[in-house]
Amino acid sequence: MIHCRKNKSSNNKIIPAILIILLQIVVQTSCVKEPLYNTDHPNHGRIISLTTDWTNRGEGVEIPASYNIKVGDYTTTLSGTTNEVNNDFEAGAYHINIWNPANNISVAGTTAAADYSSELGWLFTGSQDVVIEKDKDHAFTVAMQQQVRQLTLELDVQGNVADRITGITATLSGVAGAINIDNGNPVGDPVAVVPVFVRQPDGKYTAVLRLLGIQGNAQTLTLTLHFDGGLPADITVNSGLSEKIAPFNADKKTPFTLKAGVTVTATVLGVAAEISDWENAGNETVVAN
Repeated sequence: MIHCRKNKSSNNKIIPAILIILLQIVVQTSCVKEPLYNTDHPNHGRIISLTTDWTNRGEGVEIPASYNIKVGDYTTTLSGTTNEVNNDFEAGAYHINIWNPANNISVAGTTAAADYSSELGWLFTGSQDVVIEKDKDHAFTVAMQQQVRQLTLELDVQGNVADRITGITATLSGVAGAINIDNGNPVGDPVAVVPVFVRQPDGKYTAVLRLLGIQGNAQTLTLTLHFDGGLPADITVNSGLSEKIAPFNADKKTPFTLKAGVTVTATVLGVAAEISDWENAGNETVVAN
């Protein structure tokens, strides 16, 4: 009978080798690297904080109750000063536009147009170029600019027939009918508006307007004086405001006032009216820190 002896030494060498191979396989399969992300939106960027800075507004002018924002093709309406923008953005460069609804002002694209048939509301705009990165949360602050300025015209009427004046009608030319909301600059053609002069208790006549701005280098105020019973007949006088009103677009949050005297006298040839030089009053520029 032939007896077969097992080679224990050989088996002892094979088993550890197999274990080593299996261990290497386990290690290799378990070391697949998972990508690490900073956010839960790794392929997009988000605006988690959009702050609107309303510092640059006139005294007594309230922050609008709501405003529109446009970031690229995305638009929504927000309120308050700081908000999260509920949208995932592809990585890239974006232009932000912000504007609020305002009475008698319509916004289409980047143009805000005024209807001067009645008083304008207070329009604010803000714009900023930003870069949005994927897998990142962003915080942006946009400074809002007041785009409507108050203009007050004051007339001190004197002369030997001043007491016969029953009213003054007027037009003001060279006014901005529309602006670009990116920069506040006038666009399109200038328009004429109708200041409404009201006689004050002290006998002076004042007109208060809200304008998007002036446009061009020719602003002319045309006044027509009306007399009791039509005697004397209406008289019309023109006055150039271009030089005095030139800074109007620069600081819209500060009310702008122009004053002039009007002398109305009867002569042998009829009635003469003369407007004295206009005076800037209370138009100091306020610089916000």
